[in-house]
Amino acid sequence: MGVGVPMGILAARKKWVYGLLEPVLDLMQTLPTFVYLIPAVIFFGLGAVPGLIATVIFALPASIRLTHLGIASTPTALTEAATAFGATPMQKLLKVELPSAFPQIMVGLNQTIMLSLSMVVIATLVGAGGLGQPVLNGLNRMKPDLGFEAGLVIVALATVLRVMLEVRKK
Repeated sequence: MGVGVPMGILAARKKWVYGLLEPVLDLMQTLPTFVYLIPAVIFFGLGAVPGLIATVIFALPASIRLTHLGIASTPTALTEAATAFGATPMQKLLKVELPSAFPQIMVGLNQTIMLSLSMVVIATLVGAGGLGQPVLNGLNRMKPDLGFEAGLVIVALATVLRVMLEVRKK
């Protein structure tokens, strides 16, 4: 979100930036998840670093696209009124566009969390460890109950985080 929201804001402000980003975002969203791990493992070896890089690349497009959507869909009347009252571009962003885009940005945060949690299991295959380790252990030991239980815990974590976001929005 720390990278995606600013990039989404920039893309909403500068159409040519979104024109450059759009094919890259399309590529990032359509590549199979395992493909992210290949260059990361080649450059950084096995461990947490390639898992982190693959997770960031996998989850980033959602926050960029949804922030862009929120900022770009701010009603023109609101931005024109802010301009008419003498708001600077920064004031317009902070006082008009971001509050108007808040629901889309929160959906972007939700999607980023969900995509990240789905990628951590796959990243465990390259030695990243973390939440996906019990799932991998269940696969390696031929204990489907262990893998299924760990998967349910990850789903429960995702649900708790989503509910916390819902409560935060209200």
